[in-house]
Amino acid sequence: MNFPILKILKAQGFSNIDIDQIMNYLETLDYDLNKTRYIGKIISKNERLAKFFFLREKLKIEINSLDETFHINEILDQCIDWSEFWRLLVIKKGFCCIRLSGELRSKVRFTFFSGPNILSAPFADSSHCIFEDIDH
Repeated sequence: MNFPILKILKAQGFSNIDIDQIMNYLETLDYDLNKTRYIGKIISKNERLAKFFFLREKLKIEINSLDETFHINEILDQCIDWSEFWRLLVIKKGFCCIRLSGELRSKVRFTFFSGPNILSAPFADSSHCIFEDIDH
């Protein structure tokens, strides 16, 4: 096996055990390993919090403003249904969150990937809108 994702995982410092676990997960869901991308990792108490904090950090919007009361993340938290957001990422972009074995002080390691797989829709990379039933 000589997939680009393997080089990236080794460069990110994942152990051979972690890499085997990740590859088994990706192969089980029939990910196209040539097109699968590593997105990042996080340590969290559980998967729900891992997804929330990881996505929230990735969506961090920096706005240069003198008004220190402007908090975009608070607005995002009130407006976004994070479970639905994650569900759409899984279907449309082939996202996955893998829980790695071993705990660090009652916290768990999670890693995130994206790529075409058995669960992602065939139109995952097209420009279909989530509001496709609405007439514009």
